[in-house]
Amino acid sequence: MASFIGIDLGTTYSSVSYLDETGRPQIIRNSEGHNLTPSCIEIIGNEVTVGEIARRGYDWDKNVLARFKRDIGTSETYSVDGKEFTPTECSVFVLKKLLQDAKDAIGDVGEAVVTIPANFTNEARVETIKAAKLAKLKVKNIVNEPTAAALYYVFKNGGSMNGCFAVFDLGGGTFDVSLLSIEDGIFEVKATNGHTHLGGEDFDNILVEFCIEEFKKKSKIDIKGNNRSLRRLRTQCEKAKRTLSSAH
Repeated sequence: MASFIGIDLGTTYSSVSYLDETGRPQIIRNSEGHNLTPSCIEIIGNEVTVGEIARRGYDWDKNVLARFKRDIGTSETYSVDGKEFTPTECSVFVLKKLLQDAKDAIGDVGEAVVTIPANFTNEARVETIKAAKLAKLKVKNIVNEPTAAALYYVFKNGGSMNGCFAVFDLGGGTFDVSLLSIEDGIFEVKATNGHTHLGGEDFDNILVEFCIEEFKKKSKIDIKGNNRSLRRLRTQCEKAKRTLSSAH
């Protein structure tokens, strides 16, 4: 029997899960053994690489595209080696990898639910569904990301929660706040707002700029033109930011 899957197509990272035989959601590890797949693609000729290898070249490789989720539903295009790619086409490559990783892990895949930012425009929603279908996914539904978070929270707490809840979803590139009413298992979105160009990536950029300026003041050396140094610095800034989840 085909498994039901859920996909979080993120700005910086994406992931895929499935419902196991007990009905519980489980994250599917990708072919590299990780829970999260960087939403980055590297295009060289007709070859497209998705994930961590592409991400390593994000700061300096002109063949690498990322953060395209922010532009989905717009007329924005990206040029690589004389070819133009739309945000929808870039998303298809990521979704294809997620689907393949799911098939490799659990076998036959049935219908899929894809999450999106709550304040996505109608055009962005349409293009996300289009990308999923082009990736050969059988899209059952699209769900707002804060609603998906609330659904899982209720599931973890026995499914008997009632009341009005504020859900903050601060992702890698987008930020949503939603007010949800939950009564007897029925979810109703009362209000939502957010920003499609605000997330962890922006915090990383500010940290990198701060460190560049501090290093320049102390050493009189400007590393802005040094791709290797910038790559190492961005990695360390992101690690430092992540430690705030468990330490000061």
